Amino acid sequence: MTKIVFHKRGEDFVRIVSEGHTGYAQHGEDIVCAALSALVQGAAIGILKVVGVKAEYRVNEEKGSLDLVIPKEIGTQEQHDCNVILGTLLASVEDLREGYSEYIEVEVK
Repeated sequence: MTKIVFHKRGEDFVRIVSEGHTGYAQHGEDIVCAALSALVQGAAIGILKVVGVKAEYRVNEEKGSLDLVIPKEIGTQEQHDCNVILGTLLASVEDLREGYSEYIEVEVK
């Protein structure tokens, strides 16, 4: 199972942590894990390269983990852009979870 935790401070997203492989199918054939990875990594790329936020970003492919931390000291526009990207990620992951609830867990803290 993959667990994705969205951390917020007030209304602002400040961190996402994704851990584990979904276990839907064997490595290389797991379409649920591939879809989830594409969504999460796409959001991270949006924050790092499109918005240009110097977020703390760690990935461990073996463990199937990703950790992205938004710095506290960013501008209002950058925080807004991060919120839009991570809000879209949350909605997308929740939509995917509807069809694959035994493989994906989502939490907002």
